[in-house]
Amino acid sequence: MDDSDDVRRCEWCRHPLPADGPASRRYCPRPRLCRDRAYRDRIRARRAQPARDVLARAGYSLDRHLQAVREVLLRAVLQEDAWPGVFATAAAGVETRAEDLVRVCVIEERAAGTSWAAIGEPFGISADAARKRWGHWALAPETEEDQLESG
Repeated sequence: MDDSDDVRRCEWCRHPLPADGPASRRYCPRPRLCRDRAYRDRIRARRAQPARDVLARAGYSLDRHLQAVREVLLRAVLQEDAWPGVFATAAAGVETRAEDLVRVCVIEERAAGTSWAAIGEPFGISADAARKRWGHWALAPETEEDQLESG
């Protein structure tokens, strides 16, 4: 089916709407499944927005930190004047930010209804192991650094 034709279609399922219905109709007339599903999707998306905002901040923080680490490590390697602890400090910062990003991704997956088995699969762990590792997590509070950037 091509959507370029002049037939009005349901915004949810894309089935043709009856020609004799009101012009303002956006969903299939009966049963109201399409309209109800669209409403539930809007509510779910509204509830997920805070997690998505935190996800964006965590990803940005990790990216910015990785850029800084790359510059420091390149300088240390190329100039051969690495000071004690520079590599461990760089790795610790990356690990912390990566863990924050994984936390938010897992919370987002659970909010979307993804099973623990599906979440654990890319990490090569079972559903029980994924639940045990990440089941107790909640959204990470905003750090002082994030508050300064957004303010």
